[in-house]
Amino acid sequence: MVERSDLAFFFGRHLVGERSTPAGKALTLHFAPHPGAGQASREVRVLDEEGRLLRRWAYHGIGGIPPVLPPFAVLEHPYAVVQAAVLAKGAGVVALVGGIGSPRNSVALALGARGWRMVSGQYLVVDRATGETLPYQLPLELRGPALEAARAAGLTDSPGSDVRPVRSPLTGSSVMARPERLIATADIGERLGPATLVRLCSAGAQRSRLEDWDFAASVWPTEAAADPAFAAAPRMRLLMPEAGGAEEAADLLDARLNAAAPNGTVPCRSVRPTLTELLAGSIT
Repeated sequence: MVERSDLAFFFGRHLVGERSTPAGKALTLHFAPHPGAGQASREVRVLDEEGRLLRRWAYHGIGGIPPVLPPFAVLEHPYAVVQAAVLAKGAGVVALVGGIGSPRNSVALALGARGWRMVSGQYLVVDRATGETLPYQLPLELRGPALEAARAAGLTDSPGSDVRPVRSPLTGSSVMARPERLIATADIGERLGPATLVRLCSAGAQRSRLEDWDFAASVWPTEAAADPAFAAAPRMRLLMPEAGGAEEAADLLDARLNAAAPNGTVPCRSVRPTLTELLAGSIT
């Protein structure tokens, strides 16, 4: 019902061999035809170690909150999930919060050119017990400016083990690519600190602007929003022009978030930036 190549494309290094022994609780996923719906419709069944059915639902892909794969919904809520692109540099972690039509992937690729590593292209996954950010390396869906930037960096649309063209009646044509093809990535075994949440907004202005701004992130499960990892997380708003601005936005984020020392304090600058330096942006 599901090709092994599909699972390898979506989950990459997260996918282990059939004979590997998983750590912790063992769950089994079964893909099967949906009863009475024919072969075109599929469902996922999650079974525990003793083969008991825990949950079943129609399978339309890996998207959604919580994601169907892995089955976060049956893991007794040790994790919290937010739809975002997550990157790390040094001790800094940033979660770019925005939907499919937002410029989050454009900004993420621009941050990659400034030394940031991809932690997750689609979801911020947090260990609720420790507050740590966990890598979850899914393919990036590229369209518009993000796709143009990737093509300029050498990405081709030819189907392969790490690139797949996608055509959707709702969102149009796009290209999905494994993050390792585009940007340096965090190892799946890393445990990173809490993320700064940055909401991406189209302001219609000529320049990008980064400012402190409190907002309620859409967290699953909803009660996780009160966890210290989210309740105390710094929040900002990144205002961007209707078109473009990813490079300038990445400069603002890199300068602001990479300035923090490992203990979270911001060092005192000996010289205040002049107005000219502030306005230079990515032209510098």
